Amino acid sequence: MKRGFTLIELLIVIAIIGVLSSIVLASLNNARSRARDTKRIMEFKQIQTALELFYNQYGQYPVTAGAPTWDEHWRFFSTCLETGVGCGIATPGFQPLMSKVPQDPHDDPATLSDSDPTYYYAWPAGCSDGRSYRLAVYLENNNFILQSDLDGSFYSNNNGCEDSNKGYCVGIGVCGGW
Repeated sequence: MKRGFTLIELLIVIAIIGVLSSIVLASLNNARSRARDTKRIMEFKQIQTALELFYNQYGQYPVTAGAPTWDEHWRFFSTCLETGVGCGIATPGFQPLMSKVPQDPHDDPATLSDSDPTYYYAWPAGCSDGRSYRLAVYLENNNFILQSDLDGSFYSNNNGCEDSNKGYCVGIGVCGGW
């Protein structure tokens, strides 16, 4: 009468468990990256709503100060929507449009560099009259939303909004340099 499993049988079971767990982990990582992309798209819709409220109240979109890095630029933009400070125009009676402006899920808020992903708010120099803007982010996956967003550049002819770059861009206005 046979008792227990042979070494070969145990190795086969361990190999099968290893293969199945790697498949599950790969699927989980893919689902996480798609969830981050969905979060980015939904946050842009919230930011667009805040920008429209700003426009309705002040007659233009924020023209925040430039900065050496996009992270710093986003920080100026966030401060504008959260406090009304640094918006490029006087904001009397400002009511916060967002209590906390979202950051890219992969952005490290402790750094002010362009080495980690960030959200982008921009306008070309010729469009600093507050009548136009672009929001941009790089998605991790190809997404059907890329077929209906703005294409071209988000700033200075960089082609950052091209679908082939997975650049998701939304905004208002047409300007040279986009």
